[in-house]
Amino acid sequence: MKQSDSSQTRPALSALSQAGVALSASPPATASTRAARAVRPRGLLLGLAVAIIFTDAVGYTVIIPALPSFAAELSLGETRTGTLYASYGLISLLLYLPFGLLVDRWGERRWLTVGMLALGVASLGFWQASGFWTLLGCRVTQGIAASATWAAALPLAARLATTERRGVEMSVLMMAFSIGVVAGPALGSLGQVRDPFLYFAGVPFGLAVCAFALLPRHAPSSTHVVANSVAPSFFRDGLRRELVCACLVILVTCATLGAIEILLPLQFSRLDWTRQHIGLFFSGWGLAMLIIQPFIGWWSDRRGRREPIQFGLLAAAVLTPSLFSALDSIWLFPLALGTIFALSAALVPTLPLMADYLTDGQSGRAFGFYNMAFSLGIVLGPWSGGYITEHLNVFWAAILVSLPLLVMVPLVPYLLRHPHPRKV
Repeated sequence: MKQSDSSQTRPALSALSQAGVALSASPPATASTRAARAVRPRGLLLGLAVAIIFTDAVGYTVIIPALPSFAAELSLGETRTGTLYASYGLISLLLYLPFGLLVDRWGERRWLTVGMLALGVASLGFWQASGFWTLLGCRVTQGIAASATWAAALPLAARLATTERRGVEMSVLMMAFSIGVVAGPALGSLGQVRDPFLYFAGVPFGLAVCAFALLPRHAPSSTHVVANSVAPSFFRDGLRRELVCACLVILVTCATLGAIEILLPLQFSRLDWTRQHIGLFFSGWGLAMLIIQPFIGWWSDRRGRREPIQFGLLAAAVLTPSLFSALDSIWLFPLALGTIFALSAALVPTLPLMADYLTDGQSGRAFGFYNMAFSLGIVLGPWSGGYITEHLNVFWAAILVSLPLLVMVPLVPYLLRHPHPRKV
């Protein structure tokens, strides 16, 4: 009996051993296994993109509380102050598309590294700057840094985001920008006028090291992120219209936002607000954006991109002039909250709207156009807002910079008029 059991057991053990060898020799067979192994690097890289966007936003807004001091120290009017603020976007406008094309060719690693290094150098320059042209040069360097970082960070995040939750996951980038908008003015209100730039400089240098160490050396192979199969001509047509719509929306909303960010500090200074009060107000402004944006990302995932964009454009066009008519009243804070909700509703869905139909091989150039629209907005908004205020008044400036928002309201459904595999 024992001998029979033993003879039956040996073939069974042999079969199990052979199966185990075959199993250990075979590569991972399922997509779920590969996805499970990729969870950690995906989260780490997405976190890096979020941290870089946050840092760029701090660098962009840390100057806001210092603008009245710079204007008084250097005898700058609204036009030259607006030029100083808008020069960040002007240089970015020229560089986003070339950098986007290079990101498609060479990957994100070197551009995120160089961008963070340039931002750190610009911050040290602001700390030492003593004249208008020196300040302008530092602001332009910040724009160059933003061109490199945004050209690489957005395609990186679009590649990492999942299809089903793209609105929510990519809203994390806008949340990071919003946290930076909170932290920038708060940091800019500390110490002497130039001290915050020194406090901040070490952060981008540290992120440059992280980007160089963590990101792959070469561009990843191109893979589609569209869930459904689409005919090539239909895909190209959809991409063209989605790109145009997203770029126009980001242009008009950023122009309005840029005008608000330059005009409100100057008006508050005339109402005897201190630099600390201005920094606190814009920190609250950014905090409201932070809280609102995940909700808007969820809204766009559930209801499509079109609905929140149209609502935001229309509401911002009405609320922006109302905000500037209530600067010295109890309605200032409710109107500011409503304005930032409306602008966020228009802005947040534009990122997933772009990413819904992109592949890795074209994401750099597509987001290059997107970033160019962003830059054009933050150039035209502050400059035109300052110019109109100087020659008419701030209320007329608010009205005129809001008109493009109204024009876009009927254009959005026109540009997104045909059905697509993914609801827009």
